[in-house]
Amino acid sequence: MYEAFLPFLSPVLLFLLSSVWVVFSPSDILLQQPRVFYLMVGTAFANVTCKLIVCQMSNTRCQPLSWLLVPMATVVLLAVTGLVANETLLIYLWTAIVILTHVHYGVSVVSTHTHTHTHTRTLRSP
Repeated sequence: MYEAFLPFLSPVLLFLLSSVWVVFSPSDILLQQPRVFYLMVGTAFANVTCKLIVCQMSNTRCQPLSWLLVPMATVVLLAVTGLVANETLLIYLWTAIVILTHVHYGVSVVSTHTHTHTHTRTLRSP
């Protein structure tokens, strides 16, 4: 049962964190920066989903928690408690980090696949 629900943990946690940010935002971040907020949430969901797809396709066990969500919990905590005075700057910085993390993951997957494929083809060559 644990293994069956394991892939749901990260998307549910991401949904909860983003919902908490929207509901408890001191500056009403969703009304102030809707495009940036949706870009951040969409990219984070894409990252979590891509990791699940790669695990499924490679027949490997998925991680219980996407590590991207650990700093996101801190960012949400900083935002909703008002510890960061400029919530707009926080959403811009966090969105940049999420995008760079997702691009890094994509490049790493492609690089690993390309390296493995090239190495395999080199071993087969006469």
